[in-house]
Amino acid sequence: MAKLKVGDLVHLPRRKNKGLGIVLKYVEDITKEIDAFKDEFWITHAQMIKEGCRTADLLDLRKNARIHLLEASPERDLLEAYFQYNNSWCPKNKKSFIYIKWFKQPSFYENARSSDKEQWHPADWAKAM
Repeated sequence: MAKLKVGDLVHLPRRKNKGLGIVLKYVEDITKEIDAFKDEFWITHAQMIKEGCRTADLLDLRKNARIHLLEASPERDLLEAYFQYNNSWCPKNKKSFIYIKWFKQPSFYENARSSDKEQWHPADWAKAM
C-alpha cells in the first residue's frame, strides 16, 4: 500500500459511510516525535508484554502512564488518539497517525456519522482516493 502524505484525499474503507477528508498532518512514528515517549514506562511496558504479565498489571501501568503523559504533553489530542487505538489487548502498537479534516464525516461502523470535523486516525486505517 502506498504511504499517505500531507494533502492526500482519504477515506476509511472499512466503514459503512467511508467519508472524505484531507490529510493535514502525518506522524510516521509517534514514539520518535514526542519526547515524553522516551521514558522508563515504554521499556517497562515492552518487557511486561514479552514476559506475558497479567492483564490487570499492564492496564494499571498504562493508566498511570497515560495520566502522566497527557498532563505533560503539548500534543494532547495525538496522545489521546494513540491511547484510544492501542487499548489493552493490542499486541502491535499503532505508531503512524494522520490528522484528517473531514469534508464528509465517516460513520462509526453503522449509519450514524462521526460529529468531529478533524480527527487523528491510525494511518493504516485510511486509504487514498
